[in-house]
Amino acid sequence: MKPLDEQDSKRLFSRRVYGSEDDHPSQFEEISAEILKKCGGLPLAIITIASLLASRPERLRDEWESIRNSLGAQLAANPTLEGVKSILNLSYIHLPLHLRACLLHLGIYPEDSEIKRDDLVRQWLAEGFVSNLHGQNVEVVAKSYFNDLVNRSLIQPGRMEDGELLSCRVHDMMLDLILSKCNEHNFLRVECNYEDMARDHGRKYKVCRISMNFINGGATNDIASGSIRCSLSKVRSLSLFGKCNYMPPLLHCKYLRVLLFNSWGDKVIDLTDISQLFQLRYLKVSYKGEIKLPTKMQGLVHLETLDLACYLGPEIPSDI
Repeated sequence: MKPLDEQDSKRLFSRRVYGSEDDHPSQFEEISAEILKKCGGLPLAIITIASLLASRPERLRDEWESIRNSLGAQLAANPTLEGVKSILNLSYIHLPLHLRACLLHLGIYPEDSEIKRDDLVRQWLAEGFVSNLHGQNVEVVAKSYFNDLVNRSLIQPGRMEDGELLSCRVHDMMLDLILSKCNEHNFLRVECNYEDMARDHGRKYKVCRISMNFINGGATNDIASGSIRCSLSKVRSLSLFGKCNYMPPLLHCKYLRVLLFNSWGDKVIDLTDISQLFQLRYLKVSYKGEIKLPTKMQGLVHLETLDLACYLGPEIPSDI
């Protein structure tokens, strides 16, 4: 991370906070300079703090002073990764509660993933993260949550189409913070193989969300799923990425709402047990191989999203 000089730092800050390099309200000139000094010229730090300030359109001086005081002097003196992480953490602390769960949910995805907005929106809805207190369409509200996270520079914009942002990415340092918060709040666990999952948590798996990431190895993931002895009864969201030849025992996940399977392998993946997951709201399968579905899906009365990109074999459910 190469630090910017004073002028370039000021330009970057002004563009993000005010929308223009030339807009510098005099009452914030001094405090802006102090904030920039504490950012040490680091672009990610400047963008993150500027986005946090831009999210407060009323521009109250007391709030700016509070944020300035929260930064401390350590980053200017020692512009390290830890210093930047402290700024990312500050942005997380200032997040409205309704956005925190949406941000932490991004921890299910492996590093460097391009994440589709519409996938996030449907998962957030299935998880119950989106409120329609004002009678608005919940999908519209969820998209506004996505845009808010982008505007705060907590996630990075991805693919655009016709002026509309359709995907995002998560900076690796932000992902580190997200996973740290997920562990702290018992929000999500990321596992690399089934053996670790069973060993770490014994017979009771108390976390509500599991992401199995086999992309960076996980050679022991080929053990038979029936040998997993831990209870998955509290799991509401299960995601699998990378090479995977077996599924966890889905009948143990009786309250599962979200099942995301983005994988490849050389075995037939048996998903017939999903017919018993009566709380399932979101099912997305992207598998370079064959899967087996139940003969009927009619029992899944809450299912809102069914997205299949795979070979279904000779038997396709009669009611889809």
